[in-house]
Amino acid sequence: MKRLFLSVIAMLTLMGARADEGMWMISNLSAKTDSILHSMGIELTHDQIFSTEHPALNNVIVQFGGFCSGSVVSPDGLVFTNHHCGYGSIQDHSTTEHDYLKNGFFAKKLKDELPNEDLYVDFHLNTYDVTDKLLAATTPDMDEMQRMLVIDSVATVLQEAIEDSVNGIHGEVVPYYKGSKYYMSVYQRYSDVRLVFAPPQCLGKHGGDTDNWMWPRQTCDFSVFRIYADKNNKPAKYSKDNVPYKPVKYAHISLQGYQPGDLCMTFGYPGNTDRYLSSYGIENTMRTVNDNRIQVRGVKQAIMTDAMNSSDALRIMYSSKYAQSSNYWKFSIGQNKALKDLGVIAEKQALEKEILEWAKQKPEERGKYIGILDSLKEEYARSYQQQFAMNLWQESFWSGSDILAFAIKQMIGMAQGKQGDFKKEVEKSFKDIDINTDKKIFAALAKNYVEHVPDSSYLPEYVQVVDSLFNGDYNAYADFLFSKSIFARPADLAQVESLAEVGEDPIFMQAIDLVTLLYKMYGASPIDHYEQLLGDALREMNRDKEYYPDANFTLRMSYGIVEGYSPSKDLTYECFTPSQSIIDKFEKQGSNPDYELIPEVYAWLKKGNFGKKYIDSKSKDLQLCFLTNNDITGGNSGSGMYDKKGRLIGLAFDGNWEAMSSDLKFDTNLQRCIGVDIRYVLSIIEKYGKAKRLIKELTLE
Repeated sequence: MKRLFLSVIAMLTLMGARADEGMWMISNLSAKTDSILHSMGIELTHDQIFSTEHPALNNVIVQFGGFCSGSVVSPDGLVFTNHHCGYGSIQDHSTTEHDYLKNGFFAKKLKDELPNEDLYVDFHLNTYDVTDKLLAATTPDMDEMQRMLVIDSVATVLQEAIEDSVNGIHGEVVPYYKGSKYYMSVYQRYSDVRLVFAPPQCLGKHGGDTDNWMWPRQTCDFSVFRIYADKNNKPAKYSKDNVPYKPVKYAHISLQGYQPGDLCMTFGYPGNTDRYLSSYGIENTMRTVNDNRIQVRGVKQAIMTDAMNSSDALRIMYSSKYAQSSNYWKFSIGQNKALKDLGVIAEKQALEKEILEWAKQKPEERGKYIGILDSLKEEYARSYQQQFAMNLWQESFWSGSDILAFAIKQMIGMAQGKQGDFKKEVEKSFKDIDINTDKKIFAALAKNYVEHVPDSSYLPEYVQVVDSLFNGDYNAYADFLFSKSIFARPADLAQVESLAEVGEDPIFMQAIDLVTLLYKMYGASPIDHYEQLLGDALREMNRDKEYYPDANFTLRMSYGIVEGYSPSKDLTYECFTPSQSIIDKFEKQGSNPDYELIPEVYAWLKKGNFGKKYIDSKSKDLQLCFLTNNDITGGNSGSGMYDKKGRLIGLAFDGNWEAMSSDLKFDTNLQRCIGVDIRYVLSIIEKYGKAKRLIKELTLE
């Protein structure tokens, strides 16, 4: 048996290591995964990757801000993440006089590092299986709504039991395999996180919307923050007396780079995948989610673009909002295209047919699986208009006008008894709202919703008002609402103590009407239960195969190799981009503002003073971005990319256009993770940014 095992390992090595689809739970790596990693050349033991007993790689990885990932890289709490993850914070500190978005930022001393309200990092401490505790509280006769309420109640009790606000300890119970399993992850939160370094936007966001989700790339997508703690190294709110956090472990950084075929691991917090979704669910996602997102955001982004082009002040104000909106607008376009091009629905249908035939072989044991597909087909068809309307509502109102969304969120908070400091909320929310721009968005999306809602029963009450009093003119309607509403006068709104004082304000009344409409749309559906059963059947049918749980913004690892790809028979991409490529894009396509380089950056690139230690020994060049076949998704932004020794070699920041179906279907041949080479990052920090004090903090190998 031992000889056979060694033969298999040797064969795998000779064939060349490949990526294994999956975002694996770092706290629960199997012996099979461990053996695959060692066959690919890893030099770390299992407990050097994850341990609760001593420092390990899991102590290096942070959940950044609740939306990204990052790595601690110095004994004084420096964190590397993506530029687009830090973008909101960079924007918050930018003004027309100090345009850190355009020109970049470097804090020359500790006292110059900039605090960021509401920004935090979470360290993962442990994960516990709580499935039995949650499911034991449910009974077979419960409907979906009752079951959800009971599970949420038990989860809340478990989370409250471990909460320790003094030490920043909190827990999150999250479903896995669509609710077949539940785990509670325990975290420690540090809420004093300060901006230390940001490259100019022409580097950190190079390529903009043009290159988003595309390869080749030259984007140096990084920013640097520092975690602060109290004098005892414990979590603390911002204070001038806080000191740099001392981590139990931090990442060492490799200057050796990578070669095609080298092992690469990513560690981070992938947000959401639905790889086990039925063919009916995929079709539903394309039509009710993606189609709505593409259409509605296209309308909103056109208005934002006009505003941003009109002045630097509005450009700074709306840059982060536009980037957030356009990112998944383009993603939805690409996902629909890839799902169609790769024939994913037909592939799913073939698998579902196989599952059905398997279930029919032993109806006495597998009877609960036999009717799943019919039930899914019927339920998706029945709820189509409802789900379309709900997603259209979300894009039009929750993610539409910022002022309307603020009123909606405050109203819901008041109804739930969770209203916070109202004045503080007003100050924070309205600093990045231009009233005139927001009014245009409000009018356009209010009209757009009415034109695209699939059923008249989902029409809001404002339709009658617009038709009867304003002759169908939504701009006139918006003018009226905004002229009468205190929500369009932030200075006056800031004087209000609570929502109870706004009375029958017209925008607030509109918020109430719209939330009432949303509740009318909503109804418990057995779809999730049927999708869960389908996944259970798949795993039961293939018991000898390991199935990773879908991403759910918990700590995961993926592993793969450095590798280019061929999107077509006539085109092959190398696995990295050379330094000249960013100059070429500017010089040949400089009329595209996404490729513009500010004079200081262009001069630095032309001079080529990149630093000898950052030049690759084989290519004799500063390599910019590189490709691996690691499995990543949204939320992985900022994830550290690590070599076989556990050293940082890059930061993951994007995927590729040809494999945009990846949240629903991983394609081994096409899917690639795009990362920024850590040597490119360091060269900009030291040679362009003159931030040598940061380089001195790092451990470079």
